[in-house]
Amino acid sequence: MSVTRLVMQGEALAPGEIRVPAEAAHHAKVTRVAPGDPVEVLDLAGAVAIGTLARWDGKVCVVEIARLERERGEPPAPLVLGLAVLHTQAFDWAVEKATELGATAVVPVLAARVQGGRHGARVERWQRLADAAVAQCGRSRPPRVAEPASLTEFVAAARGVRLVADLGAPMPEPPAPGAEGVTVLVGPEGGFTGDELTAVRAAGFAGLPLGSRILRADTAAVAALTLAQSLAGWLR
Repeated sequence: MSVTRLVMQGEALAPGEIRVPAEAAHHAKVTRVAPGDPVEVLDLAGAVAIGTLARWDGKVCVVEIARLERERGEPPAPLVLGLAVLHTQAFDWAVEKATELGATAVVPVLAARVQGGRHGARVERWQRLADAAVAQCGRSRPPRVAEPASLTEFVAAARGVRLVADLGAPMPEPPAPGAEGVTVLVGPEGGFTGDELTAVRAAGFAGLPLGSRILRADTAAVAALTLAQSLAGWLR
C-alpha cells in the first residue's frame, strides 16, 4: 500500500493527534486520502511520524500518529556533493537525485568552465527541490544546499574521505569513512581544466573513475554518489 507523506517543517511531532493545515494537507486532499489510510508527517529535521488519517476537517486533515522514526534513510556520516554549477535545469535534476541518494549537503561549485552568472539567486529554488524530494523518497531530512563556492574554497573546506570524478583514474581502495564522512566532487560539462584537476588531487582528493563513457555532469553526479557509497559499504 502506498503511503502519503506530508511536510510540516519545524513542527514538534509526537504520538497522538496532529492537525495538518490546509497547505500541508493539499497533497492528501488531491490524492483522495481517506480515513484509515497510512500517512507519514515529516518535520524535515530528522523525525518521521508514522500514522493514519483520522478524519478531514474541511481542508485540514487530522492524523493519528502511532510512533516516530528518526534519521530514517540517512547515511551513517556526512555525504557532501560538490557539483560544478550547470547552466540548465540539469542542476535542478541533480539536486533531486542527490537528495534521493542520501547527500547531506550539496555545494554549487564555481569552476573555470561554469557558464552564466547570478548562481546564488538559484539556491532557494534548489533547496525547495531538495525539500520536496525528501517527501518523495521517504528519507527524513533534506540536504542543505549551500551558497555557491569557488573550487578553491570548496577544496579547502572539504573533510573526510575526498573523491573527485576523474575518467582516467584507477579505482581507489575501499575507504573507511570516519565521523567526517565522504566528500564527492564532480566537475562541469567539459570537466575541470588540467590545472584545476591537478590542484584538487594535490589537496588530497582521490580519483573516482566512472567508466569509459563520457557522462553528462548531472549523470556523473549520480554515478559518483552511488559508487562512493558502495565503496564505503553504505549501500549494504
